[in-house]
Amino acid sequence: MTLALNFELGQAVLLVSRASAEAQNLDALQQLRETLAVQVGSSGKVDFEQVDRIESGAVSLASAHYDYVVANPAEPWAVEHSGRVLASLLLALKPSGSLAMHELVLDSTDSITESPITRTKDDLAQQLRFAGFVDSQITSCEPVSESTLRVLGESCWNLSDASAFVARANGHILVAAVTAKKPAYNVGAAAALSFGKKAKAKNTNDAHVAASQPAQKVWMINVESDDDAEIEDQDDLLEAEDLARPDIAALARPGDSAPRKKACKNCTCGLASGEVVDESLACKPTDKPKKPKKPVDVVNVKSSCGSCSLGDAFRCSSCPYLGMPAFKPGEKVTLGGSMLHDDFMP
Repeated sequence: MTLALNFELGQAVLLVSRASAEAQNLDALQQLRETLAVQVGSSGKVDFEQVDRIESGAVSLASAHYDYVVANPAEPWAVEHSGRVLASLLLALKPSGSLAMHELVLDSTDSITESPITRTKDDLAQQLRFAGFVDSQITSCEPVSESTLRVLGESCWNLSDASAFVARANGHILVAAVTAKKPAYNVGAAAALSFGKKAKAKNTNDAHVAASQPAQKVWMINVESDDDAEIEDQDDLLEAEDLARPDIAALARPGDSAPRKKACKNCTCGLASGEVVDESLACKPTDKPKKPKKPVDVVNVKSSCGSCSLGDAFRCSSCPYLGMPAFKPGEKVTLGGSMLHDDFMP
């Protein structure tokens, strides 16, 4: 499969492929470059660039420099153009420049489980749109021959079992011829928006129309000064019954009865069970009063931990001897010497 390439005199063409001394397509690429050079003439030019150098970033293509880019044109079409390569090719094209390329695709994603080719023709068209190309078309899509598949498996992809791969991939790997264009503007181009002029012209026309029409009458509120107006006394608006203090009976809601006393705990008068209670009766407390706690004897207290006599560093947080000096077990604690006097001496 070959691309139908017809160029005009003076055009700049970029030829992109993978070529080396051992490559199968070296002669075909050299012949294609000579053919393109004859078509563009001496006023044009045909440049060649390795796709691997573009992929690795070793070379940067000039922006908006070429009228046409021809990518992967010769058999066995071993190049799979990544998104970075397609973006670089788009940048190198002039506005409205064209791209013509070949690429191997699968007939479906599940046709071959293990294959160096992973994209279908729909995936390739989507990748071109993501890169920024417009009017992308797949002009043809044909199966790759067994001989080409064998060259790909043995020389290009270095598969361990190329014969088995050819048997599985025969009829499922296709070569697609694709054409696309760059939009009619370059990256970073700016254009003035026309709606601003339209809005300005519309505002000018509205101003002329408003000036030619008579002024419309509007309602106006005439607010006069109230300094001389008589102010009515608010107390004169109240009646005698409005000043009377209301009683509790008047404030009660209709149907309300007197509030009931709340039953106490261990009620014995019947209030808790809803019976009629004689006010003279009273509940007798059944709970015995609790005895007050016996104060702790700090002097004769017995230590449960055995560390009370060692000092504050060894005492518990609830020890009654906190703040006292260390003493011998069984000895009465007394404060003597300078500890009986204040630190501050007048």
